[in-house]
This record gives sequence, structure tokens and C-alpha cells, in this order.
Amino acid sequence: MGLTTSAGSAAPPLPSDRRSTARRILLDALLLGGLADALIHSGFGVGFSVWMLALAGTFLHLAHRRSDGVSREQLGWLATAVFFGAAFAWRDSSSLLFYDFVAAVLALALLASTSSLASPMRSILGQRVRDVGQALGRVASAGVTAIPRAIGAAAFVDVPNAWRGERTKALLRATLITVPLLFVFALLFSSADPLFGSLLKLPKIDIGEVVSHLFVGGVFAWVAGTGLYTAMLDDRSAKRLRDGMLLTLGSLDVTIVLGGLVALFLLFVGVQIEWLFGGEQLVRSTTGLSYAQYARKGFFELVLVSLLVLPVLLGTRAALRDDDVAAVRRHRLLALPLLVLLGGVMASAFGRMALYVHYYGLSTDRMFASVFMAWLAMVFAWFGLTVLRGRTRDFAAGMTITGFLTLAALNVVNPEQLVARVNIERAATALRVADSVAVNDQKQTSVDAPLDYRYLTGGLEGDAVREVVGALVAQPVSPVGTPSRFTEVKARCDAVRSLLQRWGKAGSEPVAQHRDWRRWNFGAWRAAGAVQGSETALRAVTCFDISGETPFGDRESRPARPGEQGYTPPNSH
Repeated sequence: MGLTTSAGSAAPPLPSDRRSTARRILLDALLLGGLADALIHSGFGVGFSVWMLALAGTFLHLAHRRSDGVSREQLGWLATAVFFGAAFAWRDSSSLLFYDFVAAVLALALLASTSSLASPMRSILGQRVRDVGQALGRVASAGVTAIPRAIGAAAFVDVPNAWRGERTKALLRATLITVPLLFVFALLFSSADPLFGSLLKLPKIDIGEVVSHLFVGGVFAWVAGTGLYTAMLDDRSAKRLRDGMLLTLGSLDVTIVLGGLVALFLLFVGVQIEWLFGGEQLVRSTTGLSYAQYARKGFFELVLVSLLVLPVLLGTRAALRDDDVAAVRRHRLLALPLLVLLGGVMASAFGRMALYVHYYGLSTDRMFASVFMAWLAMVFAWFGLTVLRGRTRDFAAGMTITGFLTLAALNVVNPEQLVARVNIERAATALRVADSVAVNDQKQTSVDAPLDYRYLTGGLEGDAVREVVGALVAQPVSPVGTPSRFTEVKARCDAVRSLLQRWGKAGSEPVAQHRDWRRWNFGAWRAAGAVQGSETALRAVTCFDISGETPFGDRESRPARPGEQGYTPPNSH
């Protein structure tokens, strides 16, 4: 296997080999499209993992036909795509799997861009951010032209001379005109006369179903064909980006732009230090908001602020001429305090998130946003170690690799299970129980439950079910006779019903899902096992009825009775 590190180290294929490879790519794309329709049409799961393995095997088979083989980095991108594709057979979390799908597509795009013989980038090592962006844009633009170019390279138009005469052209032209006419008139005659229609009776076809199969197969065939052609045969001329940008900045420009941001960030960080030491009293006297209300505001805006600083720093640095020593030095002198102040902004964001979780609990969205912020912190630290020290070509690779590693770590950690565990432990150690409300108070049903069971069973998916089952079969944490007891028991009863309907033996969703092996994943399988293995304990969880707290029993399989949760009295007329 050859190792390649530059665009000019691999020779283009001979015309005959090019034609053979193009035909093989088109055939493989059709097969992969049909396989995708068979495996993915009913939904994502282990079927997508199998398809990714088939795509990886196809790529390796085609790559080994080339003289240059496959480099270690290309194998790394292929393994990355397969890993995130395998996550669909591992995790049952739609939020996490969305990011896994994006990561798999991005890894395949990097594979195609570093494999293409004419690509300006054969490795992301030593590349600027704009170079990586150009290579990825080249792959994206190939999505429009790659398949037509592959068809042209396959030389299907090279037909024998005997077939190129006027009689052949006339026959094709007449056929194209006659077939639609025959179809239309036959359809009309069939509608007019049932006897004639019985002669031409066709099987009933669900047009919508046919279109959906064609769409799924066609999209995946097009994507596979585009990637394979771009990696193996794309010979479009590629120009390296010039060192400068369309807009060139000088020392004064950098001073005004970055200096203004430094002043604004300094003012914001000063305010954050004030509320950090002033506490809730200062927040309430200044804004009129409680600590809980204050925590809900601003975190995601601060994430966006942190994200926008990166293109500003990269863009202003790219707009400087390398020979303008004064401007480069000024950029470094202003970027460094901006990064320090940005650290204060991020600390404020994490502080708000800690308050947010303390008052409202953790969710997957809050967790993903926090992890993204932590990854940004690593990126900015890497920016300071590379770009600000003159090593601009080391930044892009580090940013890309740490991004993939962060998402891979999330898959290992199991975010949904972690969110459920944090919320359960939070409820056990910091109950928000309003014991001061009288038992007979008419507003007792508005008291919050110590744990958001609705989110645990409705907002989280199969990866969290084992933790949720453990929390449900445990004893209620609210004292007997308190208003929160009523709210907690009601919420637990609804949560048990939701789990049994979704994951129990009589539940419709897991049965349908596990009948189709293509949608199977380990997380959902383990969730169904946890619920069905603890069904006796779950049915012992108490609910309220007219006689007080009684076991859940078989409530999900029969109508609610008077006094039970969910009971609706019949209409009287």
C-alpha cells in the first residue's frame, strides 16, 4: 500500500483504466443505492451501520486498484466515518445520532478531498483553515457534476457504427413518441369499457411508496457515486488559494477592530464579576430577576458570542500580509487579551449553566451546548499555541481532530444516561418541595414534583431507560401528606404508563421496531430488556385513586376508573 502526502505524487489513470473505473463506480453506486433502500428506507439503525461498512469496503476495493493506494490518514478518515456510522447500532438517542450522522458525512468528505488526485489537499496536516474549506467546497460542488462526469468517463456513448445510422435514430424517436400515446389511449379505453380494461389490468401500485423507494435509493446512490468519483477520478483543475484575502487589513484596521472588541469584552467581564460577588441581591436590585430567572437568560447567546470570535480572529489574521510585520504583531498583541477576556465570558456562561442546572435540571440540549463550549475552549487554547505563535498551518488539523474526538467521547459517555443520572441525583439531594403549602390547599396540584418524570420518559430515549426504571421503582422521595407527594405520585404513575406502553411486552413501538432488524440498536434493545425485566416492580409503583395510593397494576390496559388518574366522567345530556 502506497503512502501519499502531496497532490502530485500519484499518476492519473490511463484512459482504458479510467473508463473501467468509471463504469465500476457507477455500478457500485447503483448497488449501494439499492442496498440503502433495503436497509434504511424503514428508518435508521443497524442498517445504516451495515451500509457504511459496505461503502467502506467499496472504497477500499477501488482504492487498491490505484497505483498510489491508500494513505494512513485516508484510512483514518474512513475509520472515523465507520465509527460514527456504527453509533447507529449502538446508541438510542436521536439528538446524539444527528451529530454522529453529520460527523460521518464530514469524515467521508475529508476522505474524498484527501484522496482525489487533483485535490489541492492530500492531507489536512499543515493546511490552513481556508485550504480545508476549499477542499470541502470542492467535494460539495462535485455533487452536481460528478455523476454526469462519471457517465461521460464511462464512455457509454461509444456504440458501434452500425447503430449510429438514421434508421436507428428514427426508431428511437418513434418509440419515444409512440409509447406515451399508447399508454394514454389504453388508459382511456380501459376506463370506458370494463371488458377491455380487464385485458390490460395492471397490479395496483402505491405511487407514493414507489417514489419514496426511488428517492432513498437515488439519494444514497448519488452520494456514493459522487464520493467515489471525486476520490478516484476527479481531474478538475484546482488552484491553491492565494496567501492574501480579497480584503487586506493593516495595523490601524486591526487596532480598531480588535481593540473595540477588547473594550466591549472588558466591560462585559467587569459586569459579570460584579454579579458573581454581588450575588442574588445585586441581580434582583439591578434587573428585577431572581437567580433562577437570571440563570435562564444568556447562556446560548454567550455560546454564540464565543463561536463568532473564532472567525473574527481567523479572518483578520488571514487578511494581513505576511510581510506586514507591524500588523501581525499588533494582531497578536490584541488577540491575546481578547482570548483572556473570552475565557471570562466562557466562565460566565458555565456559571449560568451551573445555576440553570441547579434550578431547572439538566437536559440533552444543555449538555450538548456545554460540551460544545468546552470544545471551543480547547480550540481557542490551540489557537493561542499555533496561530498567535506564527504556526498558522497547524491550527486547522488540531481543530478538526479534537472536534471528532469530542463527539466520539460523547458517544462513549452516553449523554442520555448521564442526563438522567444527574437529574435523579439532583432530586435526591436538593428537593424543591413546598412543604409550607397545606395538604388541603386547592393549589396543591401546581406544586412541582422533585423530579421531572415527564422529561425522563418523554424527553429522553432508550439510552436513559435503565436509570429511569431505577428511579421509578424506588420509594417516592416526598413525605407522605405533603402537597408535593400528590404531584410526585401522579407524575410517577404517568411515567410508568409511558414506559410500559413504549418498551413493555405489550407496547406497540418496541415490538414494531424489533421486528425490523434494520432499525435495531443496542440502546433500544437494552431499554426494552430493562422495562420488561422490571415490569413487576413497575406495576407495584403507586398511583392515586379514590381509596388513596394503590399499585399501578394493569391500568394501561383498561379504562381509567372513577377516582383514578386519567378518568374522564361521561358526558351527561
